Amino acid sequence: MTRRTLLFSAAVLGAGTLAACSTAQKPGGPPTGTSRASGSGGRFGVGDYNTQEVADELRYIQKHVRPLAEKDTKRILVTGSTGGLGQLTAARLLARGHRVVAHARNDRRAADVRRDLPGLESVVTGDLANLDETRRLAARVNRLGAFDVIVHNAGEYGVANEEILNVNSLSPYLLTSLVVPPRQSLYLTSDLHLGGDLKLGELRGGGTDVTYDDSKLQVLTLAMAVARRRPGLQVNAVAPGWVPTKMGFANGPYAPDDLRAGYATQLWLAEGTDRASTGSGGFFFHREPEDDVHASVGDPREQDALLDAYARRTGVTLR
Repeated sequence: MTRRTLLFSAAVLGAGTLAACSTAQKPGGPPTGTSRASGSGGRFGVGDYNTQEVADELRYIQKHVRPLAEKDTKRILVTGSTGGLGQLTAARLLARGHRVVAHARNDRRAADVRRDLPGLESVVTGDLANLDETRRLAARVNRLGAFDVIVHNAGEYGVANEEILNVNSLSPYLLTSLVVPPRQSLYLTSDLHLGGDLKLGELRGGGTDVTYDDSKLQVLTLAMAVARRRPGLQVNAVAPGWVPTKMGFANGPYAPDDLRAGYATQLWLAEGTDRASTGSGGFFFHREPEDDVHASVGDPREQDALLDAYARRTGVTLR
């Protein structure tokens, strides 16, 4: 039993009937990431794009986090950074003095994040559910110049499979292939990848029968393939856990994992503050290597087959 599964099991034992009511009972729980809810939640979007827990953490960051020395700062892009873990990651990096570019799916959400996180270097827009917009987003990112780090945080859950495929899997592939490679790339995945399938035939044939679990297996395998294909760069993947974001509450108001720990690993890897955070080809949960990994993830043949399927689907080849 892995460290992640032990933590999850302990949380479920204390959850009682709330956990039993959830529709996602695998280790890792419901995913975390962005949400397509809309409304008018005021600053930090409580009830709109954020939970009260996320808003409280954003206020904590702005009040308590202090910047690094300027020589230690980096230029960082975070996709899906207008709410949830993406916004928390961007907020913490910004408070640490890094030059942060946020990503929003549309102009309204771009205005929200500019209000929520004053001091951003820029905000780029593009709806990752639309692959043409993703291609245009890649061009916009390239016009901004090189990045030290790109955090591929954006993700969807509880929407149509086509949207899950585009946002969670095809768009990270396109951005990886079309954007000038940063020194470091981070990909958010989930322990739910263990229940997924690469769905190579579906990708090659233009199908959309790709579940959330499948998409997270695909993006984790993509991360490991990129780490192998680009050995001079640092590439890792992170499972943030089941935390109280809007997406984390998709199956009810219950999430067993610690919210701050859900974005701490991304910060740790992005900043590279100790030797353990400077490697490549790793898969982490709460700053520790995750050992419970689908067999396809580390298999070079499966990695290459996935890259080939992506290339056939999109017409874009990873270099």
